[in-house]
Amino acid sequence: MARPKISSAEKRNVKFTLQLTLTEKQQLERLSTTCNKPPAVLARDKIFKGRFPEPRIASLDLHAYTELKKIGVNLNQLTRKANAGVISFELIGTLFKLEQRLDTIIAKLVYDSQPKDR
Repeated sequence: MARPKISSAEKRNVKFTLQLTLTEKQQLERLSTTCNKPPAVLARDKIFKGRFPEPRIASLDLHAYTELKKIGVNLNQLTRKANAGVISFELIGTLFKLEQRLDTIIAKLVYDSQPKDR
């Protein structure tokens, strides 16, 4: 099945040149990769709709984030109980180590999810 014909009023046939700094170009490319849309679509959406499209998050990353968030909430609750003296004071060292590992994992996930410069 062929694509439907677009009227001449709806065709994008006017070219507009925009000059960017290298940093701006790199930022636009990163946003483009994150949203999985071409830079021109991002620019049109921002100019005419006043917003960027929602970034697409891989389901694996979303699942990992959700699980880490649950772990972080539990860790925070245990830390509060340890500080309140409800649970053994010896657990504070273990909780601190767990919190450091959680921070390391989150930092790695954030770093790995960022697009690499070409």
